[in-house]
Amino acid sequence: MEETVTIMVSSGPAAPPAPVEIPRRVGTVRIGALLGEGAGGCVLSGYDEALGRRVAVKVLHGGGAPHAVNEIVQGIRSAASIKHPNVVTVYSVEQVRGLAVIVMELIDGLSLRDVLKRTGPLDLSLALYVLSTTAQGVDALHRANVVHRDLKPANILFDREGDAHVCDFGLACAFDAGAFRSGATTIGGSPLYMAPEMFDGHVSFQSDVYAMGVLLFEALCGQAPYCGATISEVRALHAGGELPLQRLRPRALPEALVEIIERALHKQRILRFKSAGHLLRALAEIPSAPAEVMRARVADIVTAAQQIPRAADAASPGPTVAHTTFDLIAQRAAEKRRAKSGDGA
Repeated sequence: MEETVTIMVSSGPAAPPAPVEIPRRVGTVRIGALLGEGAGGCVLSGYDEALGRRVAVKVLHGGGAPHAVNEIVQGIRSAASIKHPNVVTVYSVEQVRGLAVIVMELIDGLSLRDVLKRTGPLDLSLALYVLSTTAQGVDALHRANVVHRDLKPANILFDREGDAHVCDFGLACAFDAGAFRSGATTIGGSPLYMAPEMFDGHVSFQSDVYAMGVLLFEALCGQAPYCGATISEVRALHAGGELPLQRLRPRALPEALVEIIERALHKQRILRFKSAGHLLRALAEIPSAPAEVMRARVADIVTAAQQIPRAADAASPGPTVAHTTFDLIAQRAAEKRRAKSGDGA
């Protein structure tokens, strides 16, 4: 009899998680314990018995129609061809019982979200290091004509050496250089980090540039520039809200950096930096402490976090604004189900 493991997976944004059995073995990988769950799916530990290495196994939430799952798988396969020190290596992606299963490099460290929780806003040199190393990874994607589409703090991982790794390619898509893709089957992302055009299903390299602009703003201020209680509120702010540059003034940032942030977060796609590489070159012009010094600082943060109990994390409240479209829709669906249950009582 085939050995299986039971995981909780949603078939769609409005559907509650339900137990699903998948094989304990995917190819040469034996699946282990649950490492974490999020809006995109669940991550489990794994061990590749053929190659003798630990891996991470991500099972994405159901995409509904088979063609949607196929598109997701194709996007991940495009990212899997990229080998770069600042990009999490994807070893394989398979469809298992209608679900996309990704086997990838296991990064033992912290996400940027975790780092910001522990440190609060970053100083100038540390913020520049974080964004520059992230941009190096995204530049590798763009050079391979891949758009990430879901850059956010939870998808930037830092290992024990202080190196950044861009991860989570569940929304990545292959892209014709210089083109402007629209009408994608899978429209999604994390509203706080989505460029205005993404809410209409349009993606390009500049969409990723916009997300990195949000990341830089948040790293410096401790909060994303546009927050709201609903997707429609956040969308309206991205489309027409004034960039709250007053939040940057207490930091006394170089004017050149403020201009970089303004350009990266421009409402009009065509007026942003063309790609992550262009943004990276602009960031390199800002005076900063040596990268190796900043790398060591990040390594210290990661090491310190792994040496203390994490009970405080479990007790800390989550963000007041849903970080992903899936989060907000799922939350509303759950509220409706509770309301119906109350009516029927």
